[in-house]
Amino acid sequence: MFRSRVLCVGRRGGRRLATVAVGVSGGVDSSVAALLLKRQGHDVVGVHMSNWDHAEEGTDGECAEREREDARRVCERLGIGFHAVSFVREYWSDVFEPFVAGIARGATLNPDVACNRHIKFDRFTAHALALGADWAATGHYARVAHSEAGGSALLTAVDADKDQTYFLAAVPQASLRRSLFPLGELRKREVRALAAAAELHTAGKRESMGICFVGKRRFRDFIRSYLPPQRPGPLVCVESGRVLGTHQGVSLYTHGQRARVGGLGGRWYVAEKCLETDTLFMCEGAAHPALLTHTLEVGEAAWISGSPPGQLDSRASPSALACSARVRHRAPAIPCSVAATEPPPPPQYTARFATPVNIAVGQTVALYDGCRCLGGAQVIARGPSLHEQGKEAGAAAAARGAASVGRGAPGCLQATVCE
Repeated sequence: MFRSRVLCVGRRGGRRLATVAVGVSGGVDSSVAALLLKRQGHDVVGVHMSNWDHAEEGTDGECAEREREDARRVCERLGIGFHAVSFVREYWSDVFEPFVAGIARGATLNPDVACNRHIKFDRFTAHALALGADWAATGHYARVAHSEAGGSALLTAVDADKDQTYFLAAVPQASLRRSLFPLGELRKREVRALAAAAELHTAGKRESMGICFVGKRRFRDFIRSYLPPQRPGPLVCVESGRVLGTHQGVSLYTHGQRARVGGLGGRWYVAEKCLETDTLFMCEGAAHPALLTHTLEVGEAAWISGSPPGQLDSRASPSALACSARVRHRAPAIPCSVAATEPPPPPQYTARFATPVNIAVGQTVALYDGCRCLGGAQVIARGPSLHEQGKEAGAAAAARGAASVGRGAPGCLQATVCE
């Protein structure tokens, strides 16, 4: 059990010294987050979360056990308590099942965004507070500004390369109000230096990459066992309509993914998917116009403040919101405008980008006003690609030309893109 007592009734740096529960993963970031809070004089306890049942799913649990032991050793070194909690059932129902369902219907959800919203900044926060902690902290690279009025703002980290606000764009306001991000003002090299100076064994530990429950396996091999039986289908060139080859299941691919086409050189990418005909439409080159669009339709947004900005408030006279957006972690923020679609409810939005973006249906768009993260929403539909717009413009020009001379002209056969 956490102790609910406060170490000091005074303040240091404007913050009351209190009991803080830190999510310790076994990595260097969460280790240093705990170290900094302990040095500030807070009463700190480390909480290690288990979100995946490796024995039940028949996956290798050795890595998970190693992470747990690393977290325990860090807490022992720092002289703070260590507490383990399982959110396996919650992760399965709130993160993994929606993730698989999305893939089955052709979408590509981001499980890290969902995990932060439903597990780390919901179940973990509630668990920590119920056990007596005043605050919940994590090793995320982000900043939070708590106002005297009670609201909290999510701000980007000082280290722009490590900033993780994209993954935090759907965090509920109620949890953010009780959250601390000790690493928000630090750069990664400083974090490692602090860990080394404190003789924490995680100082030189490599960062974990990829989706946590997949581990070292190929994603396609992992996810296949959770999906309905997959049927082979054609790989079709989006420009010529020519069949290039065969794939092993349309749900095993996502928009923008590179896919090998046997017997052909070059780099080929998935431009569109048609689940009804099990067809993948392919384009050559990572910058092909078929991958890019200026417009996205996004579903109901998770606003960090708890409500949409005034321009989008449907109770008033809604107008377009001028902001910037990221379509993936570490992607540059792109100027865009966001407008509510008609008719609500539920509130959905159209995002128009100053420069074209490459993003799959189901992925998250994170919205920003300068360094402040406003929230995030899932893509429910992509607007016309630059390739489609080019075809339409060409067809319109051809029609005008034909009308001017009173006769038509033969054209090229193009692939039909199934939305």
